[in-house]
Amino acid sequence: EGRILMARDARQMASYLPGSMPPAAQRVLSSLQASTVALEYERVAEAIERELGAPPHEVFESFEPAAFAAASIGQVHRARHAGADVVVKVQYPGIEDVIRSDLSTVGALATLSTVGTRADGAALAAELRARLLEECDYRVEARNQRVFAEALARVPGAHVPRVIDERTTRRVLTSEHAPGRRFQQLVDASTQEERDRAGARVYEGCFRPLFQHGLFNADPHPGNYLFGDDTVTFLDFGCARAFDVDFIDRWKRLARAVTDRDRAAFPEALCAAGFASMDDKRFDWDAQWEAMGVLYRPMRERDFRFTGEFVRETYDVLLFRNPNKFRMAMPPEWLFLNRLQWGIFAILADLGAGPGVYELWREVIESKTEPVALA
Repeated sequence: EGRILMARDARQMASYLPGSMPPAAQRVLSSLQASTVALEYERVAEAIERELGAPPHEVFESFEPAAFAAASIGQVHRARHAGADVVVKVQYPGIEDVIRSDLSTVGALATLSTVGTRADGAALAAELRARLLEECDYRVEARNQRVFAEALARVPGAHVPRVIDERTTRRVLTSEHAPGRRFQQLVDASTQEERDRAGARVYEGCFRPLFQHGLFNADPHPGNYLFGDDTVTFLDFGCARAFDVDFIDRWKRLARAVTDRDRAAFPEALCAAGFASMDDKRFDWDAQWEAMGVLYRPMRERDFRFTGEFVRETYDVLLFRNPNKFRMAMPPEWLFLNRLQWGIFAILADLGAGPGVYELWREVIESKTEPVALA
């Protein structure tokens, strides 16, 4: 019937959980992998009529039957509304029920995968559930998109498409059309100077709202950016949340300790962030300090450039060869933050970018946090 069986690639879901999962758990997650089959136009028309009260040709001036892009839980069509080009994201029918069912399995696996560690599998699963189920309500995404549009308006060169409220419901999201090159087009046909500017825009668009306003968008997928000559359009705000001042300030405290090479302040900052306990006599503080130094190398070195080798090295020292990997806690808030951090690193590595990160990081970790609520 053209239905998508699962909204998330199994490898993404496994990456939300700390450490290596048991083989049986990996097999279950693999069975949840998305089967991405485009919906036939008849199903799309039914969904739009159900949500907007009339078929596409009546609620839009024109509507392209063939989807031009796939989102995580829906597909995207070009259309025209009120004399302007728009894009219409239509949710796959029944996908929310599928996600709810699969999340119950993932919750049990999260608990299993964290046995013998300091991570709280139930809390991590709850965070995963909350974020993914929010993605099923496009009204929530529309709200997030409006808030981020205002926050990113303060970032030079950043743009967020306007939501078309009168054509947006729980399962249909309509936004203004935004021109621009796709990520691979930028990689394949641009100068290094252009890639450097684009990388700096992406990095600032992620971390300035986070450190200055507590606003976090958890989906750093290359397909969620469009690139102009000196602009970046940010797309897809379904998986987002707002953090309170205390959480952001504790992260800034840890960031300053590592960035400034303040070894004496590091243990208390790491514990305050919720990753370790001063009572754990077996915790290897020197190893953790060295590993964090690798992770923060781009923010310590002014002329640093991201590479694939660097990204793999961070995985190696923090996950695979870290003697503390079973002694580290994983605060639920960091479930998607880790995904953001490594996702952005991977994007900058594909661009070979780096200039601008050092100065921006120093600025935002010293900035005052003025929280903005999503609700």
